Amino acid sequence: MKRYFLRCLFFAALFIACGMASIFPESISERIQLNGFLSQGFVYSTHNDFIPQSSKNGSFEMNEAALAITADVSKKLRLGFQLLARDFGRIGNHQLQLDWGFAEYRFTNAFSLRIGKIKTPFGFFNEFRDTDALFPMVILPQSIYDESMRAVFIAYNGSAFCGNLNLGGAGSLNYHLFLGGVNHPLDAPYMIQIYTAVNVGLAPYGMSISPIVMDTQKFVGGRVIWKTPLPGLRLGGSFVHMQTKFNSMLSIPGLDPMKVYGHMKIDKGFFLSGEFNLGNFTLTSEYMELPVALSLDLTGQEETLSDETMQGLYVMGSYLFGDKVTLYSYYDRFYADKGDHEGFSSIRLGNPAYFAWQKDFTVGLRIDINFNWTLKVEWHTIDGLSKSYVFNDDLMNTKQKWNIFATKLSYNF
Repeated sequence: MKRYFLRCLFFAALFIACGMASIFPESISERIQLNGFLSQGFVYSTHNDFIPQSSKNGSFEMNEAALAITADVSKKLRLGFQLLARDFGRIGNHQLQLDWGFAEYRFTNAFSLRIGKIKTPFGFFNEFRDTDALFPMVILPQSIYDESMRAVFIAYNGSAFCGNLNLGGAGSLNYHLFLGGVNHPLDAPYMIQIYTAVNVGLAPYGMSISPIVMDTQKFVGGRVIWKTPLPGLRLGGSFVHMQTKFNSMLSIPGLDPMKVYGHMKIDKGFFLSGEFNLGNFTLTSEYMELPVALSLDLTGQEETLSDETMQGLYVMGSYLFGDKVTLYSYYDRFYADKGDHEGFSSIRLGNPAYFAWQKDFTVGLRIDINFNWTLKVEWHTIDGLSKSYVFNDDLMNTKQKWNIFATKLSYNF
């Protein structure tokens, strides 16, 4: 029923927007903007899968299609939404969904209120990670913009306070503070990881749980970006705090299944961002620490299953030749636990040590063919599998060192 409604909304929005642009006076149609994009990617990986089956003959299961409509109802009130259909291996499968949709009332440039489904602000790229034309890479640095956790971090349902503060000679400060909740799809890779981690902990006792159902109790955070007085330099900081509860059915040999409860907590995660632009050259870097604790209630008392701080960092340089060709390269590094760079905890779970890290050196080329069309090509040299083992069905035959070739063609309107 939900998918049928979204399809109807998609075609109705397209019909109404086109109709208003052609029928109503120019003063009205100018207030309505219709934008969208289509993209198709191809990924081939050696030894390991970045997308399921990408290590066989390559995979075309990486594409997006979206339609966005925004309307300036008045000088202060703005409405908008975007419908998105996406495919990333087993994720998405072209199901039409509401990507974002909110109402924004701007009291002044320094203060606005938003309500609805809003893109989560962290780092420089998360809010528009689906819009291929707005960044040079085919695959965003996975240490920060993790595809396996995209479902939880892409957008929230709630409210936000945001605006831009003029600091005079000190530059300007853009801020976005939010409070809300997020959805946790059962088939999201991070949900599968949690389910697997709990079962690994229960296996020595002959117990197991069914797939878990998770609900958000609290999701708060924000981001500030300081455009400094130094030309070309901007600095950013983001933070996030999330508390969730989950339930599942516990199976114990010889007894009837029983319902159990648990919690996942992201406690004061933060992201630091910096970018310096000098002519056609841009240097960008971001750093992340994300403390994640997982607990389970078996006997009326919470038992901690894991308590680790994820750590990520990337540095990227890009150079624009003319106005059509961008050459870029980045080094991306992630550790599942910043206190265990050697992977001892992974070994204790029966996995190779290299499941605890992923290091990626990438070179790529972006070509803006014209105003609408963009082509990207890149090559990754990777050590480790921490961000990608969840996409591999045969974990016994993975390799520590592997490569990815990725390309994407996009049309934007």
